[in-house]
Amino acid sequence: MIRTLLALTVLTTPAPAAAEELQWTACPGQSALRCADLPVALAPGSTRKLNLKMARLPATGTRKGSVLINFGGPQGGQIAALGARPQIFAKIRESMDVITWDPRGYPGLSTPVLNCDWGLVRTPDRVPADQAAFDRLAAENRARADKCRSTDPGLFDHMDSASDARDADAIRRALGEKEMNFIGTSYGGTIAQAYARQFPERVRTIYIDGTGNHSPRDWQRELDALARDYEPLMDRFFEQGGPELERRWRALVAAADKKPIPAPKVNAAYTGAQLRMLLFQQVRWDSSNYARLTAAIGEAERGDASNFAASEKNPYPGLSGGGVKECLDFPRPTGPKQVARTVKRLDKVAPNLGGVFPLAWHLPLTCAGWPAPVSNPPKPLPRTLPPLLGAGTWLDFGGTSRVAAQVPGSRMIKFDGPGHNLFAAMANPCVIDHVSRYVTTGALPAGDTPSSKGTSCST
Repeated sequence: MIRTLLALTVLTTPAPAAAEELQWTACPGQSALRCADLPVALAPGSTRKLNLKMARLPATGTRKGSVLINFGGPQGGQIAALGARPQIFAKIRESMDVITWDPRGYPGLSTPVLNCDWGLVRTPDRVPADQAAFDRLAAENRARADKCRSTDPGLFDHMDSASDARDADAIRRALGEKEMNFIGTSYGGTIAQAYARQFPERVRTIYIDGTGNHSPRDWQRELDALARDYEPLMDRFFEQGGPELERRWRALVAAADKKPIPAPKVNAAYTGAQLRMLLFQQVRWDSSNYARLTAAIGEAERGDASNFAASEKNPYPGLSGGGVKECLDFPRPTGPKQVARTVKRLDKVAPNLGGVFPLAWHLPLTCAGWPAPVSNPPKPLPRTLPPLLGAGTWLDFGGTSRVAAQVPGSRMIKFDGPGHNLFAAMANPCVIDHVSRYVTTGALPAGDTPSSKGTSCST
C-alpha cells in the first residue's frame, strides 16, 4: 500500500519540462509519432557521440510522465514497431507519453549503423568433436564477426545491453524524468535487466514479458532450469500422439545422429540435433501444427525429413541478427569439452529436447572466437528495486519468473498456452490491462508470487 501511494504521488506531480535540445518533428513514415535526435556517448568517459533517434507517441490526456519501451529482437526498427501498434498503449496514453528509440548500431533511424549481415546465422549441426574442430568453428565465427566489426570497431565493441541501458538513461535525463518506467518485451527484457542493475535508484516500474533470465547467480543452473521449462512443450506434443510417439521420436533422433536423414524437398539433410531444434522451433509457438508434425515423424522414419523444415528458403535451424549483441551479453565456451559436458547434462534433464535450445547450443557455438569480450555477463538484480511485473507463456514463464522472483513483492502473469510476448506481439487484453494499471499507478495484480503459478491471463 505504501509503495502504491508513493507511486500515485509521483504520477500526480507534473514531470519536469523536457530538455530544450530535444526538437520534436515528424517521424519518417510514422504519422502518429514525433521524433527527436539525442547525442549519446559511445561509452562512459568517451568523447565520441552516437545519434539516437527517439520517437514519442504522445499522451492523449494530461501528461504526467513517460514510459520507455523496447520490443526486443534484438534489432533496430523499434520506432516502426511502435508506430504499428499504438492501440495497445491506449490506457497508458491517457496520462503518459510512450517513448522508444532505434538502438545503436542496428539498421534503423539512429546513426551510425554497422555494415553487417543481419540475416540468419545457421546453427551448427553438432558439437565439435575435438579442439581442432572447435578452433575451426571459432575461426569461422571470428571471420564473420571481423567483417562486421571492421566497419566501426568502437561501436561493435559497445553493442551490449548494458550500453543500451545507458542510452535509455540518457533518454530519461533528456525527457526530464526523475524516474524510469520501462517496458521490455522479449530481448527488451534483457535491456531492462541491465538498466535495473546499473540504475536501481532510478527505477519506478519495470515490466518484463517473455524474457530470458539474464540475472542468475549460476549460469549453468539457469541452463538446467531452461531445459526443465522447455521439456513440457515437447511432452505436450507427444501426449497428443499416443504412447508410442515419444519412443519413435527418440529412435528417430538416435538414427539421425548416426546418419543424417535426407530432406530432398528442401535440399537438406538433418542430424538428430537438427531434428530436435526444428521440432522445438515449431511446437513452442503453436499447438495447431501437432498433426502435421506427427505425420512428419512418420515420413522421416521412411527416409524423408523434408516436412520438418520451417521454410524452403531457410531449411536449417538458425537465428537472425548476427549475434552482435548476444555475443557480448552471454557466456561463451572455452572449448569443446565444456560444451559437450553441458549438452550431456541437459540431455538427462530434458530427454526429448536435450541441450539444443539457443542459449545452450546456438549462442555458445556461434559466439566462440568472437573478437570482442563478453562485456555484459549475467549478474543478479539488486533486491532494493521496487517490485517488478512480469508475464510469460508456456515457453517463457519460467525464465521471466526467475527474474521477477529476485525482487521482493514482484508479481507474474501467466498465460496457459503457447506463444511469445503477450503484451506487444499477442496483444492479450488481460495482460494489457494489468500492464497499463501497473505503469500508470504502480499497482500490481493481486495473487501469487513469481515462484508459483502467477496471476492467470488465459483469455
